[in-house]
Amino acid sequence: MLYAFQVEDIDAMSRPEKRARSSLPLVIIASPSPEVRSRWRRGIPESFSAHEVGRQVDLERAMAGLGPDILLFDLNLSRPDGIEALPSLLKLSPATRVILLTGHPNDREGIAALKAGVRGYCHREIAPSLVKKVLDVVLKGEVWVGRMLVPRLMEELALLTEREQAASHGDPDGRLEGLTHRAREIARLIGRGASNKEIAKQLSISDRTVKAHITMIFHKLGFSDRLRLALFVVNEGSRGVWT
Repeated sequence: MLYAFQVEDIDAMSRPEKRARSSLPLVIIASPSPEVRSRWRRGIPESFSAHEVGRQVDLERAMAGLGPDILLFDLNLSRPDGIEALPSLLKLSPATRVILLTGHPNDREGIAALKAGVRGYCHREIAPSLVKKVLDVVLKGEVWVGRMLVPRLMEELALLTEREQAASHGDPDGRLEGLTHRAREIARLIGRGASNKEIAKQLSISDRTVKAHITMIFHKLGFSDRLRLALFVVNEGSRGVWT
């Protein structure tokens, strides 16, 4: 089973582009195996354009020159560096969303990959019929991982949230006082798992207004993504803060 969850990408729309955008989002398929590249390509719908590379040097040139929307990245392409190669690739095209595919998915590797900045973590033998779903989820700014990885990911984020709160040297309630009533409503709904569209519908406001409030909430509370905010809201709710 697989799981997708939203992560706000505040800077995605403001990042400089390195290529002239066509009407179709570009996917780079990177694997040393022609068979693997062929299988993945069969799952890419006509609503995407695709470019294949089979060597690390060609991938680096494509990332720097094309600035793809999504990279389907076979971990075998960067052996022996593995996940350690991701930061340098992302520097070549910061706006690219990376989907990492590996032969033996596991919690440790998955957490390391997500910390390195990937937006999807899948088995290399993923069925072509699932490729489109993964692309759609990641292109929307969400994250795709195996369901078994989610508990570990939540634990990691919870620990990170605790460290951030401890580093603030302040009362967490004090940070909440800086939010407007509307911002608190939106934060509370995020803590319940509501999407931007659901929030907009429930509060009778536009999606753009929801996004603007979320960006402000992130800056006010010192969080960088939706999951950390949700964890914070749930934790404060259990302490009776969100009343």
